[in-house]
Amino acid sequence: MTNRMNLEFLPNELIFNLFEYLSILDLFQAFYGLNSRLNTLILAHCRKCRLDFESITKTNFDIICKNYLPYIIDRIISLRLSDDDNTPQQIDLFLSYNFHLQQFINLQIISLSNIHSSYILDKLISECSQLISLTHFTLIKCYISINRSNANRLYSKIWSLSKLNYCYLDISFTHASYFPMSTVISTSLKHLSIINISCYLNELIHLFQSTPNLQYLSIEFMDYANEFELPLHILSITHLKLSFDSSLDILQYLLQNLPDLYNLTLETCNIYMDGYQWEEMIRKYLTKLRKFRFKMRFSALNDENKEIQSDQILNSFRTKFWIDEHQWFVRCHWYSSDEQNRFDFIDLFTLPYAFKDFLSYTGCTLAKSTCPNDDEYWSYNHVNNLCYGSSHFTSSIMSRVRFSNIQYLSLSLPFNDKFLLVVSKLDRLTSLCISINNHKKTNNVLSQLQIILDRAPCLYSLSLGPWSSFNLQIPLMENTSKSIRRLNFQGYAWGKNWCYFDNEQCRQLSCSSLGVQCETLLIKVKNRRNVLDLVNSMSNLRALNVRCEDDHWTNQKDTLSQTKDELIEWLQDNLPSSSMITRDTHQIHTVRLWIR
Repeated sequence: MTNRMNLEFLPNELIFNLFEYLSILDLFQAFYGLNSRLNTLILAHCRKCRLDFESITKTNFDIICKNYLPYIIDRIISLRLSDDDNTPQQIDLFLSYNFHLQQFINLQIISLSNIHSSYILDKLISECSQLISLTHFTLIKCYISINRSNANRLYSKIWSLSKLNYCYLDISFTHASYFPMSTVISTSLKHLSIINISCYLNELIHLFQSTPNLQYLSIEFMDYANEFELPLHILSITHLKLSFDSSLDILQYLLQNLPDLYNLTLETCNIYMDGYQWEEMIRKYLTKLRKFRFKMRFSALNDENKEIQSDQILNSFRTKFWIDEHQWFVRCHWYSSDEQNRFDFIDLFTLPYAFKDFLSYTGCTLAKSTCPNDDEYWSYNHVNNLCYGSSHFTSSIMSRVRFSNIQYLSLSLPFNDKFLLVVSKLDRLTSLCISINNHKKTNNVLSQLQIILDRAPCLYSLSLGPWSSFNLQIPLMENTSKSIRRLNFQGYAWGKNWCYFDNEQCRQLSCSSLGVQCETLLIKVKNRRNVLDLVNSMSNLRALNVRCEDDHWTNQKDTLSQTKDELIEWLQDNLPSSSMITRDTHQIHTVRLWIR
């Protein structure tokens, strides 16, 4: 006789534990509506619900929005919406269900990604003003077309959010870069990151004035003004992450006005401060500084021998202040662009290396550090973004470097015999872009690629760059990976010509192992019927970003006007009515489809 457990006999605590293993969709589809007790427990479980729609299927998104979101909308504390290539036009669809952000009355955290419409972005930010519990606001990879005055109004609406504590802004503009110049003062904002927008000194001063309680700031600074003056000390800033392209005088003047700075991460270009200068600066003006990480890139100081110069540089960082009091060690990499050591430049950085990117070069001719043991700190564990060329890391110096936490890798094939030593682990790799080196033998590139795929269990996205001299027309047809779900062929080219897939090539792709499991595809095709073939033959395909060679759309003005879009209409007539089909307003020859 079989013993069956009745779910209703379980105590509430065990049922809550069971709910933890289920997504919102699975939870509602499995249990909601069975009886009043389970309904009550589901709603109680969702009292602090977090919804992340970043990679959801269109089918599931529709189900949640139509059937379940109204029941829990006042219980959601975190919401993420995205218009990226995995979920194109998701935010439009969200709004079409007549949802408004002010309905999320307990929302504390919101993240908006890949918005290309200034109207939609302005609408959503305006609705955020009614969310009295909102503390975290994030914009990721947004690209809009507005002027400076409208950008200032947008920023002022963000600064007006009464409880806002954390703000991350990754936003680009069509015609210029507009650093935040809010006309509103925010006394609540304490943590601010501004990505891909450089600021001038006057803009930075204005930021400090409009955000008087700011404690953490991450910015890019570029200003070569000859006259400068900060009107007051900035007492609130304790953590500063600064990418700096300006003069040494401005850097020194800026840091002298941050007396409470505790944590400084600094990246500079074309300026140099030796260890004695830094020691004097810190002792005199930055007495509270405890964590200091820097990377300075500059030209050779003089015409003396590089051994002498490097020793002069490092000796200034070997004082008691650096070695004994703080244990701040530095390393010097000397790069020469040719055999005559002309056009030399130097990378000087603290150890362990603290930056996410590492730009590799072939001409590193010297490396020294202030570490007691020079074998230490060759593991660059903070680096997660790496570009690895066929000739990189081959020298006896650079081949000592180890990367174990790479997430985004751009790789030229065939890779050299040092690659699997230098990039010692690939278990965190999520995105891989590969290209072919014309000047190397290419007979083993697919087998090399398979080695990487076998070592990368978390790899999600695979992109192709130039594949010029390779004799196979369609690469990747024989390669396999259990984890890849996103393929990008839009950078794929033969020589100087972009590759537009024809009927047979689309068929090969859809029948390949990677094609069968592909959920997001970016591709160029010969004609629009190839789009139908891909959608119908790739059963797991959710989203498609495509350029058609027979697309006659002409310019940006057409995209913004009421001009008839013949390709979009044709696709709408020939694909299921549930599909979201739009032309990208940023890249006007690209059509984006959210299919299923």
